[in-house]
Amino acid sequence: MAVFSRSVFILFSFIFLLSCGRTNRERSKIPPSPFQSETIQDAAAMEALTDAIRANPSVPENYFKRATVLLRMGQAEKALEDINQADKIRKSVGKYLLLKARVLRELKKYEEALVIAQGVELLNIETPEFYTLIGDLTQRKGDYNRAEQYLAKSLQIAPYDGETYFYQGTLLARKKDTVGAVLKMLKAIDLKPGFEQGYSDLTIILKNRGLVDSALIINKRAMNQFPKNPTFYLDRGLTFHKGGRLDSALVYYQKTFEVDNRRTDALIYAASIYDKWKSYNKSLELYEKVLQANANTPRINYLIGITLEELGSLTKAEEFLKNEVLKNSEDVQAIIALNRVSEQINSALGIYKAPVPLPKKAKVTTQPVIVEEPKKLLDTARVRVNIVAPKAKVKISTDTSRRIKF
Repeated sequence: MAVFSRSVFILFSFIFLLSCGRTNRERSKIPPSPFQSETIQDAAAMEALTDAIRANPSVPENYFKRATVLLRMGQAEKALEDINQADKIRKSVGKYLLLKARVLRELKKYEEALVIAQGVELLNIETPEFYTLIGDLTQRKGDYNRAEQYLAKSLQIAPYDGETYFYQGTLLARKKDTVGAVLKMLKAIDLKPGFEQGYSDLTIILKNRGLVDSALIINKRAMNQFPKNPTFYLDRGLTFHKGGRLDSALVYYQKTFEVDNRRTDALIYAASIYDKWKSYNKSLELYEKVLQANANTPRINYLIGITLEELGSLTKAEEFLKNEVLKNSEDVQAIIALNRVSEQINSALGIYKAPVPLPKKAKVTTQPVIVEEPKKLLDTARVRVNIVAPKAKVKISTDTSRRIKF
């Protein structure tokens, strides 16, 4: 234990000194040019390639190039359509299959991506990009030895490839070598400062190991590098949340939503803090914002329903819980909450209605609501927030003094 603590101390000191040194160096440099120029270039490339495809739809190279641009722009689904078309026109081209594997990985279709990558290997493709990709995919499958071999081959060809060091870091993290993982990932972002995923996943590893201050240092570097990326504001909020600095967490959850109003997951995290503080009016306001932005957000009706229950608005709570059960008849927590609220209303009115039956073979649990994030995760459980656990069944007589709003 003492050895591990000493290693953690050395690691934290290293990160701090590295950050200070980098800050001093950056002060003497011209600020990096904004990434807007790349966006403009991609838009121009898309227009030109689309025109070329319309003029002659039988040229596979144009689909390949457009798929490359689409992947870089974050439009993986469209990229998959284009690379499939290129592969359909001209079969078994190594670079087409390699790009297809990358796109499938981006879509989190890891098994399909690995099958395609193994097909690329049969074509004797020996590029660092390929070895790095298959190294990542094989470690996801749990084959750590082969993953290590692939990544080592990549570095033999390109010893300064930051992305390869990153995946060596993820491999070490999976093998529970936190110190080794952090050192590899630090090297990755030093060699490739524009590698966004490296900053985010390194922040997550440090945060989950309780090294909150170190996580904040790395996250600050990411925010300076990518000031318009909402992921890094969310990462900062989650890190403050992990460290118990809830006021600061709220600031960055709000900032995340300001930067990108599609990131309603940030509002759910913020609402979980207000739930913890029993500030249910504030959490209800945030949940309603989420519902307005995306009515298909998982379990949002449940969250609104149990918050309204806490506020005593039982009729409204019952309405939202009914909607949740209609959407998902297997949601045991929602059914339990609905029956609890309905019983309180019926008891106050002096009537009886049969409860909604639980699904057959259902396990009644009190698991916390888990907020899902639309981003890649290194660790299997990035964060779990206890929003509101289901309460015990309460019987209230007709002359209850509880405030009920009909």
